[in-house]
Amino acid sequence: MMNTDLSLASTGTLTTAEYEESQLLKSSEDELDRNAFLQLLTTQLQNQNPLDPMKNEAFVAQLAQFSQLEGITNMSTSLADVADVMRSDRIMAGANLVGKSVLAQTGRIATDGSTPSKIEVSLPYGAEQVDLGIYDADSGALMRSIVSGPQTSGIASFNWDGRIADGSVAPAGTYIIRGIATVNGSAQEFVPSTFTQVETVSWDAQTADLKLNLSGNVSIPISQVYRIGDDSMNANAKSQIDQAGDK
Repeated sequence: MMNTDLSLASTGTLTTAEYEESQLLKSSEDELDRNAFLQLLTTQLQNQNPLDPMKNEAFVAQLAQFSQLEGITNMSTSLADVADVMRSDRIMAGANLVGKSVLAQTGRIATDGSTPSKIEVSLPYGAEQVDLGIYDADSGALMRSIVSGPQTSGIASFNWDGRIADGSVAPAGTYIIRGIATVNGSAQEFVPSTFTQVETVSWDAQTADLKLNLSGNVSIPISQVYRIGDDSMNANAKSQIDQAGDK
């Protein structure tokens, strides 16, 4: 049984300015550590006992430690430069996705009022029944409930024809979608996979991954994309539409 309303939540990530500021702070901390080491060594040499000066072996060991620290610092800088280049390359590659549709569990489904919107549900153990609920994105009110009969294990495909419960065409836009699968008599909630258009791409400093900003004000990491490019309705999906009904 689908809920008649839905609570909404949003998440955020670091902005580009915040990311760059954190990198500058990190660089300053690394530089302070190196300068502190040099200051400590210089102070030690200036204040050593003239009657018992630092032995050559100890001085060489100190220099070796400094050289090792300097090498690590330079390597860290080089790796950071490589990471920046890779980040830029990934953002440029991700730019090719702008305007394309990606299949993912976004919890959103869009309609233009005429073209069916495809829905995919992963059912590793099959299901006795699958309930799909489509909700208004602003109020959370249930707009359409689609119920299907028994499903075999695998991917079950459905399509929303863009109509709401009273049979009228829903206004073009993005809606929220949720699902409940009845497996061995137990109701299990899930988020169906749908196709959503990519509007922009950005870099997520928290996860160090490319972030896709999709229509419907939702963002996902690129690693959560299952497929790129909308598929036309196949025979299996058409069969699912014939079997599914409103509730």
